[in-house]
Amino acid sequence: MDIHTIKKRRDFLKGNNSPYAAMKSVVVQSYVRTDEVVETDESVMMGITCSKKVGNAVTRNRAKRRLREAGKIVLKEIGEKKTNYIFIARKDQTVKVKFTDLCNDIEEGIKKIYAQEAGK
Repeated sequence: MDIHTIKKRRDFLKGNNSPYAAMKSVVVQSYVRTDEVVETDESVMMGITCSKKVGNAVTRNRAKRRLREAGKIVLKEIGEKKTNYIFIARKDQTVKVKFTDLCNDIEEGIKKIYAQEAGK
């Protein structure tokens, strides 16, 4: 399964109105793509947001690297096709938590979102 990067601001803004799960080390947002490109594109897209609240540039980059790798690991297993996932770093937590716990938080967050959507 291909995992691509979300690069356009409008794709991040679509995530604002989508279901989310706030975990200890990360906030996970997810929504299904509905544009015309989706009909031919079966990939999963992942975006990472890290505000200045997280820390200085070094800390933010470390948080983004950790989220990128953890996201790839988790999305290869449970990511759904034609879906965008946005991971938002949390102050002090994303950088300090163990990597396995970060992966578990992302996985649990995605499962919570699936449960929310199934309950509608």
